[in-house]
Amino acid sequence: HIVVSAHYDHVGIRNPVDGDSIYNGADDNASGTAAVLAIADAMQQARMRTDASIIFIAFTGEEAGLRGSRFLAGKPPFALARVRGMFNMDMISRGEPDLIFVDGGKEAGPLRDLLANENRRLKIGLRLVMGTHPDWLARSDQGPFIRRKVPAVLLSVEDHADYHEVTDTADRVLPELAKRVTRLVM
Repeated sequence: HIVVSAHYDHVGIRNPVDGDSIYNGADDNASGTAAVLAIADAMQQARMRTDASIIFIAFTGEEAGLRGSRFLAGKPPFALARVRGMFNMDMISRGEPDLIFVDGGKEAGPLRDLLANENRRLKIGLRLVMGTHPDWLARSDQGPFIRRKVPAVLLSVEDHADYHEVTDTADRVLPELAKRVTRLVM
């Protein structure tokens, strides 16, 4: 199995900031969820054949303590031992226009190599910064899977001024960055 995932929840509605109380979550994490949907749609439209089952997951409860991913990793409807790789996208549309961070657990070396090779082969042109944020691994949905020895990587940008703010809106994302990351994962 190959897992392609993101979380679709955000921090919701909170105390108003300049009259706005809706925390839109355009980068965190509509960007990742849109990527999962785009990959699933493109693969279906192309009637792509693979030598592995592709499992698309949009988790909920990430912002509330990884509730969805902890539950699924604890009671999976598929054998975790058969997962060859998990690609989790959490915030893929902000920062520098060609920069994405890739972090993973001990078992993720082949996944990082694969991403680097495909980035070159397909001439996607992303700068992949590998393994610089191991602290991120426990704070997004790949964490519960890594703890169960699933080879998993997180693709993400650095936190930014709009992280968990009402200003994380669609007009501030970099669509081309999200598109390139999506293409790489596909």
